[in-house]
Amino acid sequence: MKLNNVIYNTQEISESKLLDIIKSNFKLTSRSLRVRLKELYPEKDISNIILDEYDLIQQKKSLLTKSQRDQILGFIGLCMIKMVKGNEKEDK
Repeated sequence: MKLNNVIYNTQEISESKLLDIIKSNFKLTSRSLRVRLKELYPEKDISNIILDEYDLIQQKKSLLTKSQRDQILGFIGLCMIKMVKGNEKEDK
């Protein structure tokens, strides 16, 4: 499933909010992954790089190693959980 489909089909999830969470938590990824992503996409914003790479992983077109792909998948999952948990706190 493409990330855009998940974002647009879930009310509490917005792309801009996800991008903010990715940017604020990117330091949780490994240094080697950050360096590799900047090598592949030198002029793009890191949040957009992560989302683009996530889609490439889903399409099986990513140039990252298995370990790096796993980090991206786990990181996006973490960010999605943080976003949904943050919305629960706002609703209460």
